[in-house]
Amino acid sequence: MRSSGSVQVQGNLFVCSRSNGSCCCGWGETGRFVFDNSLWVDEWERRMTRNRLHLTFTGCLGPCAVGNNALLQLHGRSVWIKDLNGPEYARLVFDYARAMLDAGKVLPPPPALADHVYERYLPPPEDRYVPLAESVPDPEALSRPDPVCMMDVDPATARWSAKHAGRTYYFCAPACRKLFLADPTLFG
Repeated sequence: MRSSGSVQVQGNLFVCSRSNGSCCCGWGETGRFVFDNSLWVDEWERRMTRNRLHLTFTGCLGPCAVGNNALLQLHGRSVWIKDLNGPEYARLVFDYARAMLDAGKVLPPPPALADHVYERYLPPPEDRYVPLAESVPDPEALSRPDPVCMMDVDPATARWSAKHAGRTYYFCAPACRKLFLADPTLFG
């Protein structure tokens, strides 16, 4: 299998939520912090990390004894996070993810999350890891999506573009171009 021609994000954040079929996360009846998904969406949108970190709401991530749960997958690692029972945890999780994205590697959790990170599965033996797909870097893949809204934009027909750090970015509309030009570093 070969993966090319598509944008490859750097990571995923899965958040267990009641509105997505969770058996324990977000249930006030079981002593969990009740949150609306917008708590996580607002933080994700504010940080403009859509092209680096994908956010997905899911049903049960388990185990229920330590809900509210989240799973952060970055740099080939699954970072399991438990007991996210307060509104401040969305910000803390995104701070942690951003630090790892910026560092380009997995980092120990910050003190505020240290007691919330746990190992969910035993690691696979080092000698048995086999990649499921051959990944071939495509330098043009990142020039297709609008960096603000991630809409697919054909560079050959794009009406709006901008250059930053030696690269040309293409936009679906002038509003996305304007947001990008206000601070291009938010979209890289």
